[in-house]
Amino acid sequence: MFDPDLLVAWMAKQHTGTLPSLVRDVAWASGGDRQSVNRWVRRLQALGVVTVDWRRAQWTSNPCEITDLPGGTQTVLLTGARPASSAFYDHLGAVVEQPPPDGVQLPLPATVWLQYTEPSQVRDFAAATGAKVAACAADVLTRSLAPFDPGPTSGPPARSGSVAKLDPVSGRFTTVDLTRQRPVPGLYRYTLFGRLHRYALLRQPSRQTGHRRHAPAVPAQETWHLVDRRAGIHDVLPPTAFPLQWKPYVKAGPVSPATLGRLTASWTAPLPLAQERAAVSCTGLAALRTTDGERYDGVPFRIADRIAHSLHRRLETL
Repeated sequence: MFDPDLLVAWMAKQHTGTLPSLVRDVAWASGGDRQSVNRWVRRLQALGVVTVDWRRAQWTSNPCEITDLPGGTQTVLLTGARPASSAFYDHLGAVVEQPPPDGVQLPLPATVWLQYTEPSQVRDFAAATGAKVAACAADVLTRSLAPFDPGPTSGPPARSGSVAKLDPVSGRFTTVDLTRQRPVPGLYRYTLFGRLHRYALLRQPSRQTGHRRHAPAVPAQETWHLVDRRAGIHDVLPPTAFPLQWKPYVKAGPVSPATLGRLTASWTAPLPLAQERAAVSCTGLAALRTTDGERYDGVPFRIADRIAHSLHRRLETL
């Protein structure tokens, strides 16, 4: 039987490795196909277990740390790659929550919390687990969220290949024929080697002027950039299209920055990895798949607001 906690402990010990080897081993142990394993690895990224360089096909385990949950709950979360089985932490008095199987995706590792009344309990837990005590990850991560940068330029998709462009109104990709029409700025999806989806962003240049007085304007060229699908979607969608939604647990009284609630990202515009990592850090629980989209529990209003602001998207309070 596939044991995700055992695999995470192995990753903590190995520290790094190649992505193809990891995918192959997980597929063999779990019986899943390559696509389902890649989704599983991405969810480990959102949980903060590993950092993956998809272009270089390399993974690196994140250090094991203990961080406070936001909201003054006097509860800490064990993050990173844990170097022991979940039973070990259970014996230390921690709360170990095993995610229920959903029958669709590969099982995820357990979430480990420690509730405390005295700071000494956190220090003792850190000493027993070999983990470093860190500041609240949700606050640290959202304060460091930077505006989207498409990165270096790249070549355009092959005009003779299968290419689709994101329609900002419907949020769907529709086929375009680049052999007959000139591409316009937006997010494009194309196929590499006949099976791998890649996403390219064509950006409109900003207006440029000559350096000397009375010099003619220098025409700027549109630029192509290889981008992550989720980040590219948020970059091209209008701020009010498919907004992020946040709902407080209790609707009594005004909403404060610390008010806890549920953050939901539409299936059409799911959170990019950096923003998802921040939302997950509020509880240590992976997103819950719902009919409306991916839901993140225990997210304070200030965290939800920072996430929306970093994506230049509207935050709709329900």
